[in-house]
Amino acid sequence: MAQERKKNRQQQTEAQRLAHRDAVIEHSDNKFVAELTKNMDAFIYTKDFYVALYKQLESGMTSIEAYESLGFDTKKLGKNCAQAAAKRARQKAKNGEFEPKAENYDGSIPIEEMPEMTLEEKVAYQEARIRYLEDYVEFQKKCLPYWRRYTHPTATRSKGGQALHGL
Repeated sequence: MAQERKKNRQQQTEAQRLAHRDAVIEHSDNKFVAELTKNMDAFIYTKDFYVALYKQLESGMTSIEAYESLGFDTKKLGKNCAQAAAKRARQKAKNGEFEPKAENYDGSIPIEEMPEMTLEEKVAYQEARIRYLEDYVEFQKKCLPYWRRYTHPTATRSKGGQALHGL
């Protein structure tokens, strides 16, 4: 498998590699992309991406249709990206990674943007979403230690004997 990839990479021209890298970077702001690889030539998807992709595949879409429905352009990225992602999603489903447990979701996507889910899946997803949002708030607190002072209108600071509200 690794030898095949190496052989395919050798066959690609430098222009093709750069064009693919540009397309990957262009799609890096997609809500289902957690980050890019070190070389910025491939995606690291969120857990929610694979759940959403698998739901689309189960509804009867082809791998390309499902991938495009999640906001990726296969004309720029290539059909191989869609097919590889669909293959990974099916493998994850086969391994039981889509069981309705909070650990199987990362909660980074609002529930309105996720495909149709069962009640058990929604509960598990909401638990993951709460955990994600709590982590986000903690991160914000660390970034701005005085965040309450700036976000709560009741917070006051005195400057020269005067109380300043909401600053």
